[in-house]
Amino acid sequence: MKNRYIRTTLIVLIWLVIWQVLSLIVNNSILLSGPVDTVKALIGLGSEASFYISVGKTAGKILLGFLIGMCLGTVLSVLSYRFSIVKEFLSPFVSVIKSIPVVSFIIIALIWAGSSNVTIIVASVISFPIFYKNILEGLSVTDQKMLDMAKVFDMKTSKKIRYIYLPSLSSHIKSAISLAIGMAFRGGITAEVVGQPLRSIGNGLYRAKINLATSEMLAWTFTAVLTAFLIEKLISLIVKKVLK
Repeated sequence: MKNRYIRTTLIVLIWLVIWQVLSLIVNNSILLSGPVDTVKALIGLGSEASFYISVGKTAGKILLGFLIGMCLGTVLSVLSYRFSIVKEFLSPFVSVIKSIPVVSFIIIALIWAGSSNVTIIVASVISFPIFYKNILEGLSVTDQKMLDMAKVFDMKTSKKIRYIYLPSLSSHIKSAISLAIGMAFRGGITAEVVGQPLRSIGNGLYRAKINLATSEMLAWTFTAVLTAFLIEKLISLIVKKVLK
């Protein structure tokens, strides 16, 4: 494992060097800012309280939308598993939700709820079908022999969930979290760039673009990626402990 971390670190350093060399060759900070300029911009942003407020508000709204989508997807997938009529009824709706471009959702959400709530709505809409599909698939492949045995021994529902369903769902839940949190952040920040709610990562990206501050734009992008990564790891850790 130690060797893997060393190799990963070296690969990252090599790519940073390549990035810095390319920025020196281009020699135009508007077209391509290097990692050194990006770090300087990040330090500059980090010296302002508004930066942390923006990151906190964006992360909070996306996380709330993610949790709404997760809960909704989980509940409806369980109902679809238990009742085939629910599955048939929801099938076209879920297919449409998956197919409609994110920008369309953003525009509709802006009309319905305004810029302050657009991030939550978009993150929810993106997360919902991911959890619905993954959990429904996990429930569908649950070992029927184990369920029959549980029925014979009159096992309580809570124990069936703990010892039969959760082990079957474990990998599907982890996959859904990993996929949904990244997509929720991408969609949520895109919604902020379009809707322009004040004190948000999307607003910071847009202002950097208007001012042609490429290094600042890259600093905001790095912040968004890092925030999504940390939240994903935190949620995955919590889910791992719960599943145990």
